[in-house]
Amino acid sequence: MTDVAKKIKNTFQDSEAKMETEKDHAEGKPSSETLNKAKVKVRDALT
Repeated sequence: MTDVAKKIKNTFQDSEAKMETEKDHAEGKPSSETLNKAKVKVRDALT
């Protein structure tokens, strides 16, 4: 995978984690953006 492709993938993973964190906070749930990023990266690695 090229550096550009990795950066694009990481950007999408980061934005997905950020949206999930904001959604959780809006619902009053405790959430961690770092934990959500890890979850997204693991999920993508397994698929």
